[in-house]
Amino acid sequence: MRMLFVAMLMMFSTNAWAQSWILSPEKAIGMLATSTVLDVRGATAFTFGHIKGSTRVTWQQFSKSEKAFRGELLPDAALQKAIRAVGVSNDKPVIVVGDPDAWGEDGRIVWMLRAAGHPNAFGVDGGYPALNKAGAPTQMGRGASLAKGNFSVRWDTALLATTQEVKDAIGKPVTILDVREAREFQGKTPYGESRGGHVPGAKHLWFRDLLTEDGRLLPQHQLQERLTQRGVSKDRPIIAYCTGGIRSGWMVMVLRSLGYDASNYAGSMWEWSSLPAQSYPLE
Repeated sequence: MRMLFVAMLMMFSTNAWAQSWILSPEKAIGMLATSTVLDVRGATAFTFGHIKGSTRVTWQQFSKSEKAFRGELLPDAALQKAIRAVGVSNDKPVIVVGDPDAWGEDGRIVWMLRAAGHPNAFGVDGGYPALNKAGAPTQMGRGASLAKGNFSVRWDTALLATTQEVKDAIGKPVTILDVREAREFQGKTPYGESRGGHVPGAKHLWFRDLLTEDGRLLPQHQLQERLTQRGVSKDRPIIAYCTGGIRSGWMVMVLRSLGYDASNYAGSMWEWSSLPAQSYPLE
């Protein structure tokens, strides 16, 4: 009986991350040879060391340029072209490598690819430092020039939240989750928002509160405890937002990996705060 209980416990533990969007460094290393590897770190960091065969990308190259809407993704045709240009195909896994001390850009790209219809886009727990420490092959220089991919956009709308959907969610049984710093939630505008504050009724959880000091995700039980403490549960859909859908894209990557029904409001505060205050209020 004890052996059966242990076997069931191991099965639950294994299946808990069965649908994960996040790979351990060891799992990622085993997939590098058969995956497209995208690196979202800064140019200097990339030049002085990156995963062999990887290509550097930025979230901006897949997003609109208009100031108030620069968190929004490009229109379908332009987005598809931009994704293909960095070597992404629908039938080949994509591993996105980031800097755990940055803004969650890796999660933004993983969310973008999943939302656009790629079923096998993954982030790496601990990002480049963890991969490097685990023995992933690295090199210096400009990186790989990949052949154009054949990716086709097929939206998974369950991962996308529009401005209207956020507006409609206020006061409804939906968790609106603000993942910015406390000072932003309280009204500061350090990153160019037109107005300060937060969406009425929003819960607050700074995205970095889910990480350890060395940039790894907290153990699963601690992640779920922290989410529960902030009023985030699996019995309500979740709309995450930040300034421009970057940190909230990372949060959706984590929440989806844990089995939460989460979507990302890509326009986030840049867009919301640019709209008329009477119709798009802030607290």
